[in-house]
Amino acid sequence: MAGTGPQSSSDETTPEIVTTDDILDGDPRIEGHRIGVYHVYQRYVDGDDTPEEIATSYDISVAEVHAALAYAFSHPEKMRAIEARNQSVYEEQVANRLVPDETD
Repeated sequence: MAGTGPQSSSDETTPEIVTTDDILDGDPRIEGHRIGVYHVYQRYVDGDDTPEEIATSYDISVAEVHAALAYAFSHPEKMRAIEARNQSVYEEQVANRLVPDETD
């Protein structure tokens, strides 16, 4: 599936969420950016940032943040799948990390 179309209304001023197989492993992202919906969602649900702070840090509009959050909250199963995959990758990296030998 070489990229699906926008996931929002036909209003051309509405930020859109898209998926493209070769960008961010096909995860949903804000159109025109390499900013994943999950990244925005995680910062918001962790309570770290307001939508305005997220927008400023990623140099995107608040409307784009809200579009990402709307998508995330409408697709909780997708967010859980991305989180599980990220956790698995993290655990694999930790397990494969080189640990220096102890010297006496």
